[in-house]
Amino acid sequence: MPFEPSPAASEDLDREPAKLRIRSVLGSQFPLQVIQANGLPEVSLTMFGTEMLTMLSSSSAYTYLRETVLFAKWAGEDGVATAHQWRVLGEPREVRNLVREYLTKVGQCRIARRSDTLGIRVSYINTTNGTRINVRLLLAALKRLYEILIDRGLYPFSHPLINGDAVRAIAELRRGQRDTIREVFGRAPMPESSGVDPPPAELRLSANYFRLVKREWEPQPIDDPTFPGRIYDAGRAHGWGLREMCIARTLLESGARISEVCDLTAADWAVSVFRNQFSASNKGSFGQRVKVLQISNPTAKLYRRYFDECRPTTAGERMTVAGLGRLHRKDSQQLAGIRIFLTARNTSMTARLFRDHYWKPALTAAGIEADPHTCRHWFVTNALRHIEEIAASEADLARHKQELIEYMAWRSGERTMNAYEHVQRGRSFALRMQAIHREMEKREHQTSQEVAPGGKVSRSASSPSINHELAFLLGEEHDD
Repeated sequence: MPFEPSPAASEDLDREPAKLRIRSVLGSQFPLQVIQANGLPEVSLTMFGTEMLTMLSSSSAYTYLRETVLFAKWAGEDGVATAHQWRVLGEPREVRNLVREYLTKVGQCRIARRSDTLGIRVSYINTTNGTRINVRLLLAALKRLYEILIDRGLYPFSHPLINGDAVRAIAELRRGQRDTIREVFGRAPMPESSGVDPPPAELRLSANYFRLVKREWEPQPIDDPTFPGRIYDAGRAHGWGLREMCIARTLLESGARISEVCDLTAADWAVSVFRNQFSASNKGSFGQRVKVLQISNPTAKLYRRYFDECRPTTAGERMTVAGLGRLHRKDSQQLAGIRIFLTARNTSMTARLFRDHYWKPALTAAGIEADPHTCRHWFVTNALRHIEEIAASEADLARHKQELIEYMAWRSGERTMNAYEHVQRGRSFALRMQAIHREMEKREHQTSQEVAPGGKVSRSASSPSINHELAFLLGEEHDD
């Protein structure tokens, strides 16, 4: 039900934040609503969810709103927060205290206050092994929340997560850089992309009060050839049907994200005339089909069986693959509204539903620790292994890697590939180390058998058995 926001209505967030819940309302002016215990919308958070839908995909907007609601609910339940009367919509100092307490207590983070590059005192956040929240996502969501509330007149203070001193210092630095260019060249600075002016110094300038200590993203490679079979066995034991098998096989064979697979439509399948390829969205593409997923022919047969035999009927009439073909020739636009994977209630299968009610129970019962995204890592790890095995030259290797980057539609392709290769090289060397350790053990055994008089090791007895790798590791590569 539409409503007009007002500053007074936002006070509900500070009164009973622990009673909040998110509700999706299709066709409403406010599709994502945050509902209070009395059944009425909480204005500030509902407005936030609505604004996020104009900036992000629906799934990302929901994620941002969920993190914010969890934070608000915690603020109403935490003993320290209530004792100090810290409010989510309170003064900036209150909000910063809430964020600090939440990160420390719930996030299990370590926070240190120190000066940044510009000499501004800020809080640096270090995650620990006990951290179970997405700190980067939380900070981004809260920062956007207060930006929107300030813009809408629902938060009467300055932005609580932006340091005003840092903003002024950064502006002064940028002004100084522009003045320098004018003084030296007699003109305004050119855009960085032009390459005319020298690149600015690599300073990490930020106006945020809370800054997550940057950690290099590291993929989790999985090189277990039995992994797919174990997944399928776990699924069969748990009662998976053709629908779940098709989804799981697509994850492993295409390297797609679970959200991309559950989002597939008949129009996506039609690009291969309902064979083994699909057009698909990508992270950040806002639903636009920007890449292609490819599966094996046996899996494509399972898709056709699922569609012909198991997919729920619509209005009492089963849609078959042959029917899709006729509809494709007659009115292909209608295919976009036909989701491939449906629930028993004829609603669209979602990533969360598959993960929570099919994937997790099956793998937990089988004693397997893996989430659907692990399949993506397994795919890339094995694709890299295959590329290295078939490449005939360095040029061939580079070309195949570029093809993989384009297939995966990585926005930062080279960086992502380098991350995977870094881990893969480490694992390869670990395998080489096994052979090296065997050689070390053999050498140790030989030297224990041949000790010179006086307890000194006879070098002539041990040196010939040292191969080049072992000599390098032991620092004996240049011994005569």
